[in-house]
Amino acid sequence: MDFKIARGQKQCSVCSRPFADKEKYFVGLIPRTGEEGTFDRNDFCDACWTRQGPGALVAFWPNEYSTQKRPALLDPDLLWQVFHKARAAGEADMPKFAYVAALGLMRLKKLKLKATKREGKKEVLVFEIPGAKAKERTQYEILNPALDEKGVLDVQDRLGDMA
Repeated sequence: MDFKIARGQKQCSVCSRPFADKEKYFVGLIPRTGEEGTFDRNDFCDACWTRQGPGALVAFWPNEYSTQKRPALLDPDLLWQVFHKARAAGEADMPKFAYVAALGLMRLKKLKLKATKREGKKEVLVFEIPGAKAKERTQYEILNPALDEKGVLDVQDRLGDMA
């Protein structure tokens, strides 16, 4: 089962005070009534957490707020943008970007490798979105550009510029 959890709001859910860079806070999940597998996320500053505690939360964990930009390979939204943009573009480098974005999405469990197939001397990877019902699954075919480790790292460094 896939769970739907909203992103943090950069502020305390109780007192609405914005978090400072490197500030530690708690994230807590409350099940949304009538929607199985959907949770409301609440972020708590230290003072509100100390006053309130876990209460009706089904899960909670400590976190640290950061104003630093997340690396491209940890940002699923950016990876999806690059993935779709690279698949649609006809430029020579685009298969490399689609491939590396697909690997990042697979690592984040947003895509699943379903199969590989050969088209002449080229290898094509077949990905699909996991968890969807069988007839709703979208498949994506991505050419394997046969990048070595340095090639993958070069593309990773340029991913953020692609979005």
